[in-house]
Amino acid sequence: MIQADLVSEQALCPVWAGDGPGALSGIRQAGVEMALWRRSAWASPDQSANQSGDASALALCHWLATLPEAQLPLCRMELQPADTLARLQAAFDASGTPRGVMQQALLHDINLLVEHFADIVGCDSVRLGLDAITNDACRRWHRDCLPLRLVTTYRGPGTEWLQPAQGAAAMAQPDENMTGSEQLASLDVALFKGCGWTGVAHDTGIVHRSPRIAGLGVTRLVLVLNPPFDFQWEPRA
Repeated sequence: MIQADLVSEQALCPVWAGDGPGALSGIRQAGVEMALWRRSAWASPDQSANQSGDASALALCHWLATLPEAQLPLCRMELQPADTLARLQAAFDASGTPRGVMQQALLHDINLLVEHFADIVGCDSVRLGLDAITNDACRRWHRDCLPLRLVTTYRGPGTEWLQPAQGAAAMAQPDENMTGSEQLASLDVALFKGCGWTGVAHDTGIVHRSPRIAGLGVTRLVLVLNPPFDFQWEPRA
């Protein structure tokens, strides 16, 4: 359920942000192009910043940051929410990711995000990608050509994005750095509305790109959730 205080404060705002998972449902609002669940305080060593989150998040981020790249959990699959934990456990084992408390914390966090995404989109299955990225990946400014995409970064720098007013300028010069660009923090969860959203123009949708990390010795661990390929989008109130 969308919190009433968020509705009053953020009506007509293209970026809908909050400190709880209910913020993600703001993507259903007309004119909203990105919904952001801010979880970066969860990973803060500042305990005063961490009071509203899970104290284990800091430990999870540290564990992932120190995990050898060869043991990072990697998978791409389409799954139903009820099968997420079992499917991910098999994928994590195949990746050589050590079992234990931290692995379970990551499994359950991804399971939670799959459930939220499927509920908001209204789909029976979800396409999930968990990738270790060492290059610039999607280095150009772009919009996604699908209704919705969820992105969160568990390790390394997060996705860079622009306020909608800057989108056209960035799309005209997709390889250029943009003054005023913003960046998702570790653990932040973003729902990007793409140009596949019913009833919107093709030039609508949040403009974003991967951070440029090639040659820096940095490895990112990024989760992306998409609707299934054959999903027929029907926006709900």
